[in-house]
Amino acid sequence: MKKHILCGILSICLLLSACGGKSELTLRANELLAVGDLVCTWPEAQMFILSQYNKYTSVYGRGIWNVEMAEGNFEGYIKAGLLDYLKLLFLADYGARKAELSLSSAEQNAVSRAADSFMKALGEEGSARSGITRAIAEEAYARFARAQIFYRQTMIDGQVEVSEEKARVIYVQIVELEQRVGYNQTREILKGLESGKTVSEMLRGLEGVSSRKENIARGMLPQELETIAFALKEGQWSPIISQGTSYYLIQSLSPYVLEETARHKAEMEQTAREENLNQVLKGLADSVELIYNPNRWNSWTMEQYSALPQVNFYDFCGELLK
Repeated sequence: MKKHILCGILSICLLLSACGGKSELTLRANELLAVGDLVCTWPEAQMFILSQYNKYTSVYGRGIWNVEMAEGNFEGYIKAGLLDYLKLLFLADYGARKAELSLSSAEQNAVSRAADSFMKALGEEGSARSGITRAIAEEAYARFARAQIFYRQTMIDGQVEVSEEKARVIYVQIVELEQRVGYNQTREILKGLESGKTVSEMLRGLEGVSSRKENIARGMLPQELETIAFALKEGQWSPIISQGTSYYLIQSLSPYVLEETARHKAEMEQTAREENLNQVLKGLADSVELIYNPNRWNSWTMEQYSALPQVNFYDFCGELLK
């Protein structure tokens, strides 16, 4: 699973600020947040901060952090998303531990190699200035790996049943005529089409008309057009459909597009699995206490990372995403 799955479920983090009851957790000055008994230390958080700094600076330059946006500047926007990311990462790790998911020896070896590569890129000076040690790097990669296992396992365990009919993709020809063309003339056009004349022949010289051919899945057309289109047999034309300010004529060119249906079904199943993952994460968010240290979080800027090496946490995650 790709790391980008985290970006698709960040809405879960909106629940995290409200999860838990009475606060029994406390944080030290050098700790950023805690999800249950899992604590994100400031050095571990900096591994992700440094990655974000180098990602954007390498492309846009250091000035990107001062670019003004609708609400605040770009730095504030990235910082907010990064804090949500860390909350979600620790929530997923919490879920993995609760489900007793652990790393295999091969996965632990991959974690160790990733930590070695990160520390080599960070260098001794970078390590000293950030407080990121070899042990912290290894724990960060192990946490990331457990989160990926949790995502994969949760999505696999989710019951996914998408019927062939629900996923069916059809290939149709749609003729749209503005109502100023008139119902009677539209009816004559339909008669000509049903007799075997071509669309271009029947529409020649008319204004306010258009035609197109396209693959259609459920949900892409207004309900009335969809219902009729999916009921047509191959080659059949629909009756005249009045929708808004236009008349529509639909012809089924293929009532079942095999490859597109298979692709659409796979996409629908993936969406269903992700929705199941969201529900599991919401359940975890409701069941665990989360606290974070606003003083620690608000005390840094991206600019302070300009002198550190250009190292990116995710450059060494390849083996952990398989």
